[in-house]
Amino acid sequence: TFYGKIVIDVGDDNKFELALCGLTLTSQTDCPLQILSGDKVTISAKKSTQNYVYDLRESVGDDDTAISSAIYATCDLDVQGKGELYVKSTANNGIHTKDDLTIKNLTLQVSCVDNALKGNDSVTVESGNVTLIATQGDGIKTKNSDVSSKGNRRGNVTISGGTVLIYAACDGIDAAYNAQVDGENDRRHACTSPGVW
Repeated sequence: TFYGKIVIDVGDDNKFELALCGLTLTSQTDCPLQILSGDKVTISAKKSTQNYVYDLRESVGDDDTAISSAIYATCDLDVQGKGELYVKSTANNGIHTKDDLTIKNLTLQVSCVDNALKGNDSVTVESGNVTLIATQGDGIKTKNSDVSSKGNRRGNVTISGGTVLIYAACDGIDAAYNAQVDGENDRRHACTSPGVW
């Protein structure tokens, strides 16, 4: 049990894994889990463990210097494992990365006011049991829709497996470019706005 923040700053060329083995992390003053650099960072909830990240701050509002999520990364972020991870933000976003966000295997619940999962470049759910609750924002959101240096279009939301439950005040999925849901048992509600599910 830790009150404060964890900061990961490993340099832009390095990969890093943070293993969660029964952690309760709570912050009332800063973003609880900050990833400031890395080539790719993995957060792993280890098997048979329950892990909690609480962001109890007030809304950061229009403060551009503050991080407005409980888990924040400036690089590609994988959230995975065979354990459980519960993320709660009482006034801001849930999990946000400026690059690609990938979810796989774990049981993940995100409860927040604004966007539950936000990857500026992409969000992918490969597997796991995912529950997203956004009381004033979107369930899953991407922001960028430009073309990468490799010629790939950014802004995609992809759900290729797992069980995903989304409870959102605004859009369930708000993709800057495209949203794709695969699977034999997927159930979707259609709407008229492009890129929004």
